[in-house]
Amino acid sequence: MVKNLESLKERGFSYSVNPRTKEEWIYLYYCAIAEMPPVHVHNLRRAYVEKYVLDHYSVQIGPDDLLAGTVSPCYELSDEERALVEKGQEIERLAGAIGGYQTGGTEHRVIDYEKLLRLGIEGILSEIDEKLSRLSYADADYCEKQAFYQSCKISLQAVCDFAKRYSIALREKSVSESDDARSASLMKMSEILEQVPLRPARNFYEAMQSMWFVQYCLRIVNDITLTGRLDNYLYPYYEKDLREGLITKDFAYELICQLFVKHNEIYETWPASVMVGGVDRQGHPVWNDLTAMCIDAIGDVGLINPSVAVCYTDDMPEELLDKCVDMVAKGYTRPSIFNDRIVQQGLREAGVREEDARYYVHSTCVEITPIGCSNISVATPYININKAFEYIFGNKKQIYGDGCAIEGLDFELSSLKTFDDFYNLAKQAVSEIIKNNLEWVSQQLFATAKYKSCPMSSAFLGDCLENGKDSAEGGARYNFVYPCFPGFVNFVDSLSAIKKAVYDEKIVTLEEMAAALADNFAKEEDIRQYLCNRCPKFGNGEDDADAFGVEMYEFLKEELKKYRVQTGGTFHSSYFAWIMHGHLGARAAASPDGRRQGEALSECLGSVQGMDKNGPAGVLRSIRKLDQKSGIGGIATNFRFAKNFIDSKKGHDAVKNFIRTFFKSGCFEIQFNVVDQKDLIAARENPEKYRTLMVRVAGYSDYFVNLDPVIQDEIIRRSEHGDI
Repeated sequence: MVKNLESLKERGFSYSVNPRTKEEWIYLYYCAIAEMPPVHVHNLRRAYVEKYVLDHYSVQIGPDDLLAGTVSPCYELSDEERALVEKGQEIERLAGAIGGYQTGGTEHRVIDYEKLLRLGIEGILSEIDEKLSRLSYADADYCEKQAFYQSCKISLQAVCDFAKRYSIALREKSVSESDDARSASLMKMSEILEQVPLRPARNFYEAMQSMWFVQYCLRIVNDITLTGRLDNYLYPYYEKDLREGLITKDFAYELICQLFVKHNEIYETWPASVMVGGVDRQGHPVWNDLTAMCIDAIGDVGLINPSVAVCYTDDMPEELLDKCVDMVAKGYTRPSIFNDRIVQQGLREAGVREEDARYYVHSTCVEITPIGCSNISVATPYININKAFEYIFGNKKQIYGDGCAIEGLDFELSSLKTFDDFYNLAKQAVSEIIKNNLEWVSQQLFATAKYKSCPMSSAFLGDCLENGKDSAEGGARYNFVYPCFPGFVNFVDSLSAIKKAVYDEKIVTLEEMAAALADNFAKEEDIRQYLCNRCPKFGNGEDDADAFGVEMYEFLKEELKKYRVQTGGTFHSSYFAWIMHGHLGARAAASPDGRRQGEALSECLGSVQGMDKNGPAGVLRSIRKLDQKSGIGGIATNFRFAKNFIDSKKGHDAVKNFIRTFFKSGCFEIQFNVVDQKDLIAARENPEKYRTLMVRVAGYSDYFVNLDPVIQDEIIRRSEHGDI
């Protein structure tokens, strides 16, 4: 039984929807800029920012806290403070990235918590001192490495000083507390923060507090790192304490529930990853008490965070898979489930070491990041390849909204006599879209490497200390970039529709298609219905449409191989959307698959919303034809089931068997929505009555009432399956 769980949950929810939780650290960030001493190296400037924020951030202690580290929920700026913020904003505006104040963090990684727990920050500081002592002024990179190491020391010492302030505040609060049990709890927390994160963790409670406190510090300096494989690195401490009688399962579970609530307090609805199961770095299976506790806590806490996922292996215990299906059936949208075999294969093919390929995390949505050694840029950028059709049908310019990012293709619509002519032109246009988008990305990453840094997190990322280089500059072991393609299935379905409607059946000419797209099918509803309902669709196991899916999937993969970034990273495709399928769709014209102007694009690797006419099995028959191990940038596949189906014994067993078949077929990831259509419609009309209604969007979960109406409509349009 978790004490005071309801009040903790209410606080976690209220923080997660309170925009003012960021105000204090934003204020301190601009104070740091306004009061910056004369430091001329960007690493040290950033370290000063991190130190200033941690030195001045207020200590927050909730009435039921067992873990220290949360945000200030109601910080109010005085007129004097607002003036200081404005001064800092003006300095930053004038300096831009060159100022060196901004974080070089990716917001999508997990630091090496094992190293933190094993050595403590004092051990890492000793390692840095040893590196500094071996530098020689005769070396060409002496100044660069010296600045990097010094910046890490400044930031790490600031974490320790902040922990000391927390410890003192907890001790003082303990002395004034009238309730003996609470007083003892506060004193225990104080003693823990005297030990960690400065020194190595000695037990489960210290290990969890050390991990959380460092993660919390990184959050309030806006260099997000995530929890990662909780049941892996914390289990040795739990198992030892349990064996020696130093902890009970109930108290360990209470700490995990507290940790889950804390995720909601500091991350709001940002999908903060906890991944369980799979294997450890040595390849040993990881299925233990903590795995089960993390799945159970999804339901008991019942809030949107953390973004819990399971690494599926063939030896996953039956009872744990049952737990996963039970949670989904209750409408919690989590856990999502990843195919450990396929993810590992993809990472190894991308050049990741064996031990690192085994130990990864879904870094927020479905993006795959090796733990403790990565500076990976995910969803960078989101690319709408359907703009290729706008360019072709719009006489070399966009029909609506955003530009097409294409220049110089020489063609006339009337010259496209065969489908092969059209198809080849479409691929040329897609190639141009990718090239121009990646050129922009490379420029952004160049500026990040040159002028931004993240000294605190770099101290915990291999091989930054070994290389004497910040992770933003390429010091980390892996520096991949993951462009994302929302609307990929719209593109595939559009090719299929053009081939059948224009070239095979001659229902419409290219010129008539161009006119229909330009006026959003206003006078061509019969044509739109034909495109929607009579043309083959990907996600139904139809060979004609699936062939385009396979070919374009491989085409995008090969196009990305042409490019690299300054830090040595390679590009790898991803197929999910976060919320960008709505944003990109809102700025795009109607498409040849029958999608109307402004509607959301397809959100995952499955089918266009509502077009999976042959059920989940049809989706599986299509997507298993794709080489999904190459999708380490992240692949989401959404399914929506009727609640009365999955609640039944037959439905539960059918979903469980479908999951196993899905992964044996070589598919990457699976995630679920179980919510009645009437509830979605009612929530849209009366949001105040459905404030905690959760939905899977496109790789992550959110409260339905938080979503843009375009996204709400897209979720409502998804097929609700009552069988498999």
